[in-house]
Amino acid sequence: MYLEEEIGGSNDDTPLSIENVIDIESLVQWYDSNAKISGLRSLPKLVIVIYNFDLLDPVIMEKYIYILNEYKDRIPIVLLLGISSVYRGVDAIHERYSYSVERLLKFKEFYLSDSIHDFDELITRFFICNHFGVKVGIKVYNFLNDIYGRLKISLKYFELSIKHIINYYFYSNPLSILTTIDLENISPRISLLNEYHVEMIRVQLSFRRFVENFINEHDQPEIARCLLEDDNFVKSILPVILRDMRNYHQNFAVAFEIVHSLQRYVDPKLIKAKYELYSYALKHPGLGEHKHVQYLLYEFKKLKSQELKHFLNHFQNVLEQNLEKAECARSEIQKLREFHERLEQIEALSQHSIRSPKKIKKQKSSTSEIYNTSIPKSDISSSSSQEFTDQFTKLITSIFEYLQVFFKVKLRHYSTNTLYEIFYWEESHSLESLFLPEIRKSIVTALRRPKQYLNCKCCPDESDDDDDEIDPAGKILYTQDDRCILYKLLVGFGKFIHTDDLLESFENIIKKENRDITNDETK
Repeated sequence: MYLEEEIGGSNDDTPLSIENVIDIESLVQWYDSNAKISGLRSLPKLVIVIYNFDLLDPVIMEKYIYILNEYKDRIPIVLLLGISSVYRGVDAIHERYSYSVERLLKFKEFYLSDSIHDFDELITRFFICNHFGVKVGIKVYNFLNDIYGRLKISLKYFELSIKHIINYYFYSNPLSILTTIDLENISPRISLLNEYHVEMIRVQLSFRRFVENFINEHDQPEIARCLLEDDNFVKSILPVILRDMRNYHQNFAVAFEIVHSLQRYVDPKLIKAKYELYSYALKHPGLGEHKHVQYLLYEFKKLKSQELKHFLNHFQNVLEQNLEKAECARSEIQKLREFHERLEQIEALSQHSIRSPKKIKKQKSSTSEIYNTSIPKSDISSSSSQEFTDQFTKLITSIFEYLQVFFKVKLRHYSTNTLYEIFYWEESHSLESLFLPEIRKSIVTALRRPKQYLNCKCCPDESDDDDDEIDPAGKILYTQDDRCILYKLLVGFGKFIHTDDLLESFENIIKKENRDITNDETK
């Protein structure tokens, strides 16, 4: 936050200690004396750090800011303000301080401490580990990301956005009753569906693709006909579709964790946070085929034996922790155990190749005759080392190919699932209109109702007007100011014209008055 950058000189050549600074005047003297001694061509900015700014008395802080503003032409001041609560974010300043103070502060940049870790936790809790319930598409996700980390810097607005998504989704979508269904007791919920619900299912693009697959790929037109004509048949397959969706989300969470853990073996500068990886997952064709995952797999082939062992142990632990949650955990854990056993066998071979040279060295310290008889064992050691390298290369290639298929299937794009539209809310317009200000519309509204919004003196009170009379706010009187007349003429067009046209109109009015434009009018 910059108050100004105009620098004044100082006639005091005596250096002043910071301990002698007791007020603003002594602060100026201290700055001038130290700046002159430093002999810098451009004087450095004076940074003042204020911790827990939102907890201080606004009256006192406003006076303090006004005092600093009086000295802006003598000291280039930067205020570094700490806000203690991430829940309210920058609203802690907007709600407690006047607009004039905010103008003086001239906010330049906001930084949210630990924002990456905090946002990762939010995304993991709401979207990755939550296997049922409403989820969001890429446009809505980007909006949530901006709200939390760039626009509002506030957990409060993120929470309000999530609540709005949930309320709006369940209020406007009759099929939302399927997103919170208990698959172990699904019959009562399915019985609530009527003809209207079934028709809504049929019009979904993913369901139409599902029907076409029975014709084009499975050559089963009878089933396709039943899906289009028999409501009871549609209800009967819903448990299978919903179970597949749950399995997709559970498998996705496991595979996502493995991708995130793979990053510990690459350059730290290329590591992506979970919220970044999840944004890749929401874009077609999904995280499994994204270039970042392909880069991780390429670096995976460079792992050494101990690194590979650590990765396999972590992978196996993740699967064991999700045995009751993810379908892939039960089916993939046996494959991981096979890889682990092969690695242990290869390590045993490596230990054998390491022990052989030690025996040769011991025999070499004896007689030369014994040394000569040990040469064939050196050849055996070299052969064992080469065999270890070959076996390890085959193993890591097998795991590489396995991971390629595993990530491609488990991390595919969500739109590949039937009836994904029920679970993923992709409309961001209502969020943007609710949480982001539309300045242009506000200006037009203010111009149309100047008495209520602008409180200008040229618009009389309308409370005593007859309904048949022309609205006083829309009357153009010769006694009114030229700018007021111009505003009303612009409103008469029914829309707010471009800013350049507005400025040109002002210039034309002034030119007709045969006078030059003053500096104040230019500003």
